[in-house]
Amino acid sequence: MNEETPVAADTAPKRTGLKSFLYFLKLLVGNFLLFAVLIELVCLVYINVTDWHSSKPTYHVNYNNFWADINPDFGVWHRPNGHFYHQGGCFSVQYTTNSYGARDVERSLHSSKPRTVVLGDSMIEGLGLADQDRLTNILEKDTGREYLNFGTSGDFGPLQYALLYKTLAAKFDHDTVVVGVLPDNDFHDMSLEWGKVHHADRYRPYYADDFSIVYTNHVNPRAGEGLWDRTESYMRAYLASYHVGQFLYSSMYWRMAPPYSGYNDFNDVDIARLKHALDDIRATADAHHAKMAVILIPTSNDFVRWKQSGADRLGPVVLGWGQEKGIPVKDLLPDMDARSGGNFHTFFLSCDGHWTPKGSKVAAEILEPWLSQLNPKL
Repeated sequence: MNEETPVAADTAPKRTGLKSFLYFLKLLVGNFLLFAVLIELVCLVYINVTDWHSSKPTYHVNYNNFWADINPDFGVWHRPNGHFYHQGGCFSVQYTTNSYGARDVERSLHSSKPRTVVLGDSMIEGLGLADQDRLTNILEKDTGREYLNFGTSGDFGPLQYALLYKTLAAKFDHDTVVVGVLPDNDFHDMSLEWGKVHHADRYRPYYADDFSIVYTNHVNPRAGEGLWDRTESYMRAYLASYHVGQFLYSSMYWRMAPPYSGYNDFNDVDIARLKHALDDIRATADAHHAKMAVILIPTSNDFVRWKQSGADRLGPVVLGWGQEKGIPVKDLLPDMDARSGGNFHTFFLSCDGHWTPKGSKVAAEILEPWLSQLNPKL
């Protein structure tokens, strides 16, 4: 008698190669998404229950980068009429720009009032500070003189100050220009060798060995508006894991570098570039019949060196240059230290290193009588 061989009820049909691949792909994607969600939840809890010192989600999408390499003359700048939410571990501020891209109120090109153009980088721009706490806003409120803020973050150095002044800021009527030098990064920002390593993909100007100006890459007026830039803007706005990742990356990078004091760790080439940039600013100021003044801005590392050994190599060098050129120079390091009460850390944001409202206010208090001597009619 013929009997059919029974087939086990629980025997699964064999998968084809394509079905096996799709099954494996779904399993992989599902596990990845589950892992990503868990990582995001862990990061979200961590940055909100710990003393987190880095950036955080803003839950506001900034479609365009606030700082982008869009200016053909000096590289990084802000877009006109911009609005940007900036959330850090110890600050939450909004930045706005006027019609020519400065983080400032709207200013007219022509004015019969006494006005000062202020050049510099993130310390002058007031990164991490509300408008009313910035150095220039305090000076304007206290003195009645207009202080036009042309500072910007984004790795902006003295060569760029000179180019911005010549091509943009000098168009505005003014009788004084103040240059805020931040030794902490200003020397690096003029170095082509440094730029090739740290900013290889950016459009930026640098000094060549003969002090001619060379640009890396090509200017893109729509920089920061690509698909990846928009994707990143969403991640920056909504993902805690994005900010944790950025923090870990930057921490690993800076941990490998020894503590740097721009006031003390410069070389002869650095000083030559700085003097050249300041001379260029002086030439533009002279052409517009404007006075010039320079301030040196210390960071925490500079205070540490000052406390340890009284080191301030840069101050005498720039003061000597100023005496030779007839240009007033104010080194803020000793004066701010004298007002610190032994705790200079209160001058700087704990999560960032830029000025706190207190640091900005103390700098303004030091500068106001000094600037009044430059403009005695105030």
